Amino acid sequence: MVVVSSTQAKAQFSKLIEKTQEGDEVVIRRRGQPVAVMLSYEDYLDLQTLREKARRKEALARLRALAREVRAQNEGLTPEDSEALADALAREALEGLAAKGQVRFERS
Repeated sequence: MVVVSSTQAKAQFSKLIEKTQEGDEVVIRRRGQPVAVMLSYEDYLDLQTLREKARRKEALARLRALAREVRAQNEGLTPEDSEALADALAREALEGLAAKGQVRFERS
């Protein structure tokens, strides 16, 4: 790991890019405190992939917890009632995503 001040980073920018391509990370400090990191684009993509996996894992855990909660609150429902409720919730979720422009959803 290479640690430089922001002034040094400005003066040595090309050299620091080469360092990242060699596999080093560059920590940039301002007034002695780390404020930024330079890394290779490949490392950046790896980091983005890890972030996305963590986000999906967290979302899945929240969905599973919600499913457990819904099951516990609705133990007395018949299978038909459960299916109707699931359909209504799924439709509501899809309509919300469609309203945000995140998915396309057409009612049938």
